Amino acid sequence: MSGENKKERNLRAWLEGAALVALVALLWGTDLVAKYLAIQQSGFGLDTFRLVSEQVTSAVAVLVMFPFLLQWLKLLPPTRAEWPRMVIGHTIGSIFFAFGHFALMVALLIVWYGLNGLTYVWREPFVSNLIVEYQKDIKIYIGFIVLISAYQYYRRARSAEPQPYADRLIVQSGTGNRILRLEDIDYLEAARNYVAVHAGSREYIVRDTMTNLSRRLSAGPFERTHRSYIVNIDKIREIRAGETGQRVILTSGDDVPLSRGFRDEFTRKVGI
Repeated sequence: MSGENKKERNLRAWLEGAALVALVALLWGTDLVAKYLAIQQSGFGLDTFRLVSEQVTSAVAVLVMFPFLLQWLKLLPPTRAEWPRMVIGHTIGSIFFAFGHFALMVALLIVWYGLNGLTYVWREPFVSNLIVEYQKDIKIYIGFIVLISAYQYYRRARSAEPQPYADRLIVQSGTGNRILRLEDIDYLEAARNYVAVHAGSREYIVRDTMTNLSRRLSAGPFERTHRSYIVNIDKIREIRAGETGQRVILTSGDDVPLSRGFRDEFTRKVGI
């Protein structure tokens, strides 16, 4: 999305990761409680250490396998025209996911039991229990594929939404407000809790955030060059290498920094 810099992308990635961990913890924690209560009510012997260990290692293994789901979904984008390919592909994907989940979980359990001076032995009969695990894993696989697809669809739809854009901007000038034509703006600069708008030799104030202004102005000839700067690309005279990195030189004679985090999107829009 235009206006989203490297730091904002990293923050979004961390938040998405935290949400995933929280979701897995909630689902596996709820399942653990349900299993605990069911075993207690059944009257069978309860091995709390084994129950908790298997549940925790299962959750960790699912988190480790999650990047596989993301990559696999890239190979199988949801399209109606290729639904037979999708069915076959996701059947294969579910088998790989179940095998990876099972193998990682057992490996973690062997290590965990070993650290506690114990030996982990999988439940017998092995094959029938493996089939039961696959039946559970295919539900997990389908659930995560649906969740990932829905989230990706939401992000695409949101990024495709037309941003509110006008050819004027209301700015503060002295004790009152003024309507400034966007074509007169050279660049915008973040300054504490406001944004300074530079137009020729004049400077105005807008009580807004750089992120919001970047989104509002992205439909016009404006692009972010730095977390603190947005420039009117029609006012660019040249891009020059400086001692501290690249600088964007404007027709007004002012220059603003071009940071690495915004360089790719900036050069794409400018067409260089």
